[in-house]
Formats: sequence, structure tokens, C-alpha cells
Amino acid sequence: MAVIEFYPIADSVYLSLIQSDGQLGLGVYRTMVSTSAFWNAMNISVLYSMTSTFFAVAIGLALTFILGQNLRGRNVFEAFFVFPLAAAPIVVGVLWSPAEMWDDIQTFLHFILHLPYFNELTPAFFFPVMTYAEAWEWAPLIMLVCLSIVNSTPKAIYEAADVCGASAWQKFRTITVPMIMRSPVMQFVVVLRFIDAMRAFEIPLTWSSWVGYSATVGAPVDSLSLYLYKLLFIPTFGFPVNLVSAMAVTLFGVTLVGAAIMFRLTKTIGGS
Repeated sequence: MAVIEFYPIADSVYLSLIQSDGQLGLGVYRTMVSTSAFWNAMNISVLYSMTSTFFAVAIGLALTFILGQNLRGRNVFEAFFVFPLAAAPIVVGVLWSPAEMWDDIQTFLHFILHLPYFNELTPAFFFPVMTYAEAWEWAPLIMLVCLSIVNSTPKAIYEAADVCGASAWQKFRTITVPMIMRSPVMQFVVVLRFIDAMRAFEIPLTWSSWVGYSATVGAPVDSLSLYLYKLLFIPTFGFPVNLVSAMAVTLFGVTLVGAAIMFRLTKTIGGS
């Protein structure tokens, strides 16, 4: 653990404290907070994480509700819903890109339904698509956790609801959802999903190329991970390893704070 986890973190902190004059100090952090591109990437990452986590939970609950009905071939539906988990994030980014999906939808809307084209290159369009793509990939994990919680719930609760004449939606809304949100397992998975989304890289990377921001920083598609990648691998930025280390340490801290907030929110929503 010391070699694999603690040493890289300690080394990143050390590199982030080395100033241009070779002395230790907070000069790199002052440079970081004075950069507008950094704050843009920070805002993008936080908004991306919160939105994609919300979508993932909503989709996971919707899939749980569907599978909770008396469906013929339920196992087939469950296997189909789990499919996105098998896809690599970079593949998901390409799958939801204009060339693979939206260009065809544009063609159908324009030539079949005679609707005007919409602009795929505006943040108002591609940012929600990015967050939904992230949620689409990880919603099956939420679904599986929800199903395990439902299966461990005493059946007498649902039988009592049936006796009282509750509909499937009423049982789901008043019994299943509160039971799921109160579960420590579900709260842990939601926080874990938020932490993973804060490090999002592959989906923003694919969209960065599609919308024409592959060689610029401060773009509306730049998550913190993508921003750090551009600083390190685009030669014109001069390989600022100390600045990148400072941003990585900041991302680590923000992720921990965000995870604590998300954990508190999930406990509040769950009523515990």
C-alpha cells in the first residue's frame, strides 16, 4: 500500500510544491488558481460528475422498476440491460458521438420528418449527451445493486401492500425506492460513482475531437483529467509537470470533499 498508493500521492504533493526557483512553496498553486482554464475544468468536472451520477441513479432505478414487473423472459432483459458495463469507456464515447449516432438521427429528422438541423457542436447539446453516455454505461451497476437490495427485502412487506391494493408504481415509490436509498451499499456505490466520474477522461476525450477542441485548453468539454492530459501531451504547453501535479493534488482533495458531500446527501435522502 505504501509503494502503490501513498508514495505516488506524496511524490505528487512534493512536485507540486517545487517553485520555478527550485524552492519549496505555494507558488505553483498560486499560478494554478490564477488560470481561468483550471477553474473551467474544475466546474466542468463537478457538474459532469453530479449530473452523470444523477442520471445513472435515475436510469438504474427505472431499470429496476421494469425488471420488478412480471416479465416473460426477464433474464434476457436483465442480460440486455447489463450490456453497457462490458463496453470500454472510450467505446461508449465513440458510440454516442455525432458520426456514430447523431448524424443518422439528424438525417432522419431532416429528410423524413422535415425538421430543421440542430447544432451538435454547442455545449447545450454535447454536454448533456456526454453526461448521459457516462450514466448509460454505469446505470447497470446501480441496477444490479438495487436488485440485490430488493431481493433481500422481506416479501411480507410487498404482500401487505398487495392486500391494501397498492399498484406496482405505488409499491416501487413508497417501499422499494426508500429501501434502496437507505441501504449503506447503495450509498457507497453512489459515492463511488461520483468519485469515478470526477476522473472522467475517455468520453470527454472523444468529444474533444468531435467538437474541435483537441488542441486547446479551457474548452467546455475539458474535464480536469482531460485538461491535465492536454498539458502533458501537447508540446506547445511545455510539459508543466509541477503545475499538473498541483492540479492532480487539488483534484484528489476536491474528490474527497465531493464524496463526503455525496455521502451526506445520500444518507439524507435515504432518511438515515
